[in-house]
Amino acid sequence: MSVTPVAVLGTLAEFHKEPIPYDLNALVRLVSNLRPDMLCLDMTPEQWQERDFGELPPEYREALLPLAYQTDIVVAPIAGANPPSEPSALGWRGKTIATIRRWLAYLQRTAPGPDAINQGIRHHTADLLYNLSTWLAGKETRLAWQEHTRHLTQAILDLARHDPGSRILVVVNVRHCHLVRSALKKYRQIQVVKYSEL
Repeated sequence: MSVTPVAVLGTLAEFHKEPIPYDLNALVRLVSNLRPDMLCLDMTPEQWQERDFGELPPEYREALLPLAYQTDIVVAPIAGANPPSEPSALGWRGKTIATIRRWLAYLQRTAPGPDAINQGIRHHTADLLYNLSTWLAGKETRLAWQEHTRHLTQAILDLARHDPGSRILVVVNVRHCHLVRSALKKYRQIQVVKYSEL
């Protein structure tokens, strides 16, 4: 059986209105050096087919997609047709979610580079804040996000089965990183590696 190495790189990608504090060339250099065979992005097949990139985060729109066009990296859109909207709620829960989003935006604004979002206290804090905001939004929102994460994971598995042994880099929001890695580790044909080891 051919083992497929998969690395998951997290972003705070839904903040497309927030300026990215670090030079996006740092992200381009990181992915260029890794030279994955396949680059999985949390975007819909429709967005990819129609080249509808206006609503995508700058990490995708201004860095990763142009890089893929200039190289032989294959882009695989892995989001479902209707990705869930950001968690929201009424009353005090909504106000708390708004505060959490400000904290997440602060984490993005103060990140010195893409590595900072993927390790240490910043990475774990973002994961915790995302989980808290989803919990505050209620059961329906939690189930929608769980289903989205399951869909991302299944799409990655399908790609690995279709092209075993290829080197796959998955770039998704930090909220999915731990869940996707844990789910993929259950499959013998997948070897989850750190992105620096891809």
